[in-house]
Amino acid sequence: MLSAAMVEQWPDAVLLTDAKGVIEYVNPAFERLTGYRAREVLGHTPAIVKSGRHDARFYRQLWSRLRRGQAFRGVFLNRRKNGELFHEEEIIRPLRGARGRVTHFLCTGRDVSALMRELERLERLATHDALTGLTNRALYADRLVQALSQAERRREAMAVAFIDLDDFKRVNTRYGHPGGDAVLKAVARRTRRCLRAIDTVARIGGDEFALVLPAVRTRGAAARVLEKVRAANAAAVRYGRVRIPMSVSIGASLYPRDGRSAAALRKRADAALYRAKRAGGNRYRFARG
Repeated sequence: MLSAAMVEQWPDAVLLTDAKGVIEYVNPAFERLTGYRAREVLGHTPAIVKSGRHDARFYRQLWSRLRRGQAFRGVFLNRRKNGELFHEEEIIRPLRGARGRVTHFLCTGRDVSALMRELERLERLATHDALTGLTNRALYADRLVQALSQAERRREAMAVAFIDLDDFKRVNTRYGHPGGDAVLKAVARRTRRCLRAIDTVARIGGDEFALVLPAVRTRGAAARVLEKVRAANAAAVRYGRVRIPMSVSIGASLYPRDGRSAAALRKRADAALYRAKRAGGNRYRFARG
C-alpha cells in the first residue's frame, strides 16, 4: 500500500471522494495539473473540472462499471481553473469498506494532451491532403458512400462533381512546383468558401478535386453551386509579384438520375468533366441524360 507521504509525492494526480462523489482529498500533483488548490475543491465534486464536452453515454458507461464494482479507465477532456482544456487519462476505482459496501472512489490521472495532439495529427495525415488540408481520396470515398446511403434513406437527390484545373501543366512549367502549389492551395480555399458545411471538397489527385453535395433538391440547385465554384476559380492567383491566370473545368452527375452507385456516379461525372474540357474549359457540364 502507498503511504500518505508517497501519495503526496506521487507524479500522477490523485483524487479521493466519498461514496457520494464529494472530494475529500487531492494531492499536490492534482493541484499542479488543474490549477486548483486543495482548499478550493474539497467539499465539491469532480464536476469542478468538467469541460462539458462528454455526452451522457460516456457517463452512463462510467457509472455502469463503477456500480458493478469495476474500475473505469478512460480519457477525459477536462478544464483547468484558468479555463484551458486538457486531456487526462484517468483510472477510477471503487473502494469498499469492511462490510463490502463502496465507501470511496479513488481517481488517479495524468495529462495526455501531447499524446492526443499527436494522435489527432496522425489521424489527419491519414484522411487529409497535406498541401491543401482538404479531405483526401480515401475519406472522400467514405463520405460519398455515406451521402449515397443518406440520399437513398431520405429519398432525396445529391450531386457528385469532379474539378480539373485548366492547363495546369503550363503553370508548373512556367512557375515551377512552388507556383503550382500556390494555385492548388488557392483552388482549395476558393472552392471551400462556395460550399455548405455538409458538403465535401477533396483533393483526389495532382490537380484533381472532387465534390460531394448532399441534399441537392434539383439540378438547378446543383448548377448554382457549380457556377459559384467555376466563377470563384476564374480569377488569377497572386504568386509573388505575378498573377497566374486560372480556370477550372467541372463535370457533375446527379443521384438518382445518373446512377445509384458511387461507381456509376463517378463514371458519369468524369465523362461530363472531359466534355467540359473539350469545350474549352472554364465551364461545367452535367452528365447526359
